[in-house]
Amino acid sequence: MLHRTPALVKIFFAAVLMFFSAEAFAQTITGKVTDQDNKALPGVSVYLKGTTTGVITDNQGNYSLNNRTGSKIIVFSCMGLKDHEEKVNGRTVINVTMEEDVNILDETVVIGYQEVQRRDLLGSVASADNRAVTSLPSTNFTSALSGKLAGVNVTTTEGEPDADVQIRVRGVGSITQDASPLYIVDGFPVNSISDIAPQDIKSVDVLKDAFSTAIYGSRGAYGVVLITLKDSARGRVTVEYNGYGGAKVMANAEAYELLTPYQFAATVYEQSKVEGGTFESRFGAFEDINLYKDLPTNNWRERIFGRVGTTMNHHATVSGSSDKVKWSASYGRMDEDAIMIYSNFHRNNLSFRTWYNPVKNLSFNIQVRYSSTDIRGAGSNSVNDKGNNAGTGRLINSLRYAPMAMNYLKEVEDYDIYNEEYGANPLREVQDNENRRYREQWNASASVTWTIIPGMKLKVDGGVDNYSERNDRYYGLSSYYTRQKANVLGYPNTDTKTQYSRTYRNSNTLSYNFNNVIKNKKHKLDMLVGQEFSFRKSNTETVVAEGFPKFYDVDMCLNYRSTASLISSATNGFSENEVMLSFFSRSNYSYDNRYSVSATLRADGSSKFAPGNQWGIFPSAAVSWTISNEPFLKRYRQINQIKLRYSFGTAGNNRIPAGNIRHTYSSAQDIRVYDVSNFIIPKSTMPNPDLRWEKTLSHNLGLDMAFFNQRLSGSVELYHNTSKDLLINYPLSGVGYKTQYRNLGSVLNQGIEGTIRIVAVETRNFGLTLSGNVAYNQNKVLSLGGIDEIQTESRILTGIGWDYLVKENEPLGVIYGYERDGMYTPDEFVFSLNSNGNPVWTPLETTVDASNYLGSAYFRPGSLKLKDQPTVPVYKTDADGNILNDADGKPIIDHYVGDGIINSDDKVALGSALPFLTGGFNLSMQFFGFDLTAAFNYSIGNKLYNGDRLTLSQRHLKYYYRNMLSECSPGTAWTNVDWETGDLITDPDLLVDVNKDATRPLPYLHGVILTDEFVEDASFLRFNTLTLGYTIPRKFTQKIHISNLRIYATANNLYCLTRYSGYDPEVNCRRNNPLTPGIDYSAYPKSMGIVGGVNLSF
Repeated sequence: MLHRTPALVKIFFAAVLMFFSAEAFAQTITGKVTDQDNKALPGVSVYLKGTTTGVITDNQGNYSLNNRTGSKIIVFSCMGLKDHEEKVNGRTVINVTMEEDVNILDETVVIGYQEVQRRDLLGSVASADNRAVTSLPSTNFTSALSGKLAGVNVTTTEGEPDADVQIRVRGVGSITQDASPLYIVDGFPVNSISDIAPQDIKSVDVLKDAFSTAIYGSRGAYGVVLITLKDSARGRVTVEYNGYGGAKVMANAEAYELLTPYQFAATVYEQSKVEGGTFESRFGAFEDINLYKDLPTNNWRERIFGRVGTTMNHHATVSGSSDKVKWSASYGRMDEDAIMIYSNFHRNNLSFRTWYNPVKNLSFNIQVRYSSTDIRGAGSNSVNDKGNNAGTGRLINSLRYAPMAMNYLKEVEDYDIYNEEYGANPLREVQDNENRRYREQWNASASVTWTIIPGMKLKVDGGVDNYSERNDRYYGLSSYYTRQKANVLGYPNTDTKTQYSRTYRNSNTLSYNFNNVIKNKKHKLDMLVGQEFSFRKSNTETVVAEGFPKFYDVDMCLNYRSTASLISSATNGFSENEVMLSFFSRSNYSYDNRYSVSATLRADGSSKFAPGNQWGIFPSAAVSWTISNEPFLKRYRQINQIKLRYSFGTAGNNRIPAGNIRHTYSSAQDIRVYDVSNFIIPKSTMPNPDLRWEKTLSHNLGLDMAFFNQRLSGSVELYHNTSKDLLINYPLSGVGYKTQYRNLGSVLNQGIEGTIRIVAVETRNFGLTLSGNVAYNQNKVLSLGGIDEIQTESRILTGIGWDYLVKENEPLGVIYGYERDGMYTPDEFVFSLNSNGNPVWTPLETTVDASNYLGSAYFRPGSLKLKDQPTVPVYKTDADGNILNDADGKPIIDHYVGDGIINSDDKVALGSALPFLTGGFNLSMQFFGFDLTAAFNYSIGNKLYNGDRLTLSQRHLKYYYRNMLSECSPGTAWTNVDWETGDLITDPDLLVDVNKDATRPLPYLHGVILTDEFVEDASFLRFNTLTLGYTIPRKFTQKIHISNLRIYATANNLYCLTRYSGYDPEVNCRRNNPLTPGIDYSAYPKSMGIVGGVNLSF
């Protein structure tokens, strides 16, 4: 052994020398990692390529790496950023700027209670990022999503600043109830998202199929909109400011050409001649009509809606982080003066978020959001004005009011400014229909996440959502309510409604990822179980004060309410508390990134239903096959993804008011019943203890594709959704109640959706991306649960009764009315003269009788002729005229004929308000610091009930002095007057000759009649937004300590290509009744505008 010692000693010393030699030559490389905005990036992995040696950057983005192995390449890696490699080349200081990773397959998508990468999605989800949300300067960010999400139809119902934005996911599944999706903000369900500042939003994900929504159970039947708010910035404190200001004007303002003073006088003259009314007291003799030719026209529409609106928005965010704490605080302010006089909008947004990680396996999250919104202005459509079912409307009244001053028409300052014949002065009507709304919403939530063991997490969160709104209505002397209220006729009135709701929520989830214990890494498995509890209470208080002194204006009435002569109503509409208890679970399994399967089960118990019906069980499942990961396709590098997926599931709906399973009451003023005082009155809805869950069964088949390093990507999806046991508010009669909620009927929505994204050019200084989507939807009522049909009136002053009909095997929103059959001609009447020498037209027996609608005075040549639909059966007969019977003994019908009388049997379906094709496309371009984006959206196949054109084309019997469209003037429309003499034409042949070029019937009727002329194709293609921006080069901004500075200009609603004759084809004015969609009647006009803004961070 001793002879071997010298050799071992030599080896030992050689190893020691080699070690110290390596240490002497090892490099220590330092540097800083930043993003494209020159912000420090903490948490970036920095390692030597081909080794396990690496470090993590600190909060200032700095790192220090010992290159003992002499590696030639360093790799920088961080989620959401492109991996970056740097050659060492002997350098000891290496600073790196990392770029954002635009790999759409690696994007994180929020689904129920967890996040997944887009490549792992099994359900149907449509997403939009912050850039899409902030692309449109609007008071409601959801309007910016129009045309950007396949299968998600976003409609801004009117143009007022606080207009409702309707979101419908894959059609309409409810008949009488709200079909809006569920809104979730950072995991917390909220009542409204309209007051969220778009600058605070990171992403919007819309869950469309039942597999994705089933985890939300009872609330996901009509889709789920998940809003994720922005995280804090990495590292140092960062300040961001986004602001813009601009102006806007009414879009398509000249859509309607109205009568000039001369034409107006002529129509009044003719109407008075036909009816035997007076003309001279207001206009003078017939010979004076020519004096009106040079009279200037009063453009009332311009005076009401001609204001140049302004908008100003400021939003600032301060954020930062350290090793254990992240935080973010923001404030936003928006001010808008609308295009309608006396209307404006103001909103404040405040939010704060913080994350705290005291130890590695424990984290806390707290967030608080607050918003206050103040809106002034009644809006243009008055369908919700108290006591007014028809809705006089500020817009329609500005169009119908006389185009010039007439005798007895008062100025706006006078109080006696309403007359049934000519209406109310438009300026005064706006002042006399004041609406002031103030609402506050605050939301606070907190959560704690504990990693119990590697892969297992327990998350407990809770929160509260508080919503309050006060709505003050003032009805002045010209308002409909004041004119119709007998006990305070001619005196101002007020109506104040205060709404309040508060929701408490607690959720507990336990998830476990088995990947750490599964040895075969081809298998991946994770599970989640959870429990959720929510409690909601609400209250509504209404106070009506009537009979103020006549000289009171809106401020005096609202401030001195006690001086009213009558507090006619003070009700407290307390609602039952809503309680929901839920249990849910989800399991996900995948093999070799090729085959995946997932299942979800949720059970919801709701206090809205009686025991025995309270619980609903909602299962769902999904499978997928990633074909592109199969060995036979892996060698094709140009294929990034081909995935086939299928899902099915059930989602529920309990979206009805609480308290419908038992008798409920409201508090009220002293009401005398049999001379006994009562302060409690029953509500108008009859209870139904048998109510149960409404359910939607959904099937979804999808194919996702990505090619050429994701330069070309897209998806195709087919779906089939059936909603059954619909919760319908069924009308009652003769039982003391107005309605009762029942489970009746079913509705089908099925269709196909497609998306595509093309990165056409992607270089350092130039980029071009094109994207688009299309969605086809077929809607059909499968059953009404034994009800034959549901008839509904639009209440647009028509004389035909119901004009909407729901029936089996037809879509929802079908409009019914009459088909035109030209004009009556003289040969359909017997002509004679009465004792005054005026013509008398007596219809022949074969003339279709429409006198009930036209009025006896206008049932004459030139009047509107309606089609007599074939409703009377004509039976087959033999040679002897005997009726033939079939095998069952029933007469055989040969054909149908009309009955000669126009009545409700002659109404026909004129079209559905639901489109069958919707979508949009977008263009995004970047070049040498400039950026250009353009967005378009379209809708095809829907009809619109043009109530404006209807009421401007037909003049009521008693409305002599209402204006009309210019096409209704004599000459273009049929006329009965000899305009040389001013007398009625008494020669039938001359009457025909005078009207040989007339294209329209007489516009004078006993009542307004809805015909196919006024149910128009509302298909459109809208150039929605165009934005041009420029980012100042960093070499200039760094000198003034600004990390990013971008200026931009955005124009919105630039052009709308449509055949619709109204102001805008994308409106919906009867939102308080789901049975009457697609009505354009006095809608607040939409605007077109431009803003200039700046994005600044330092």
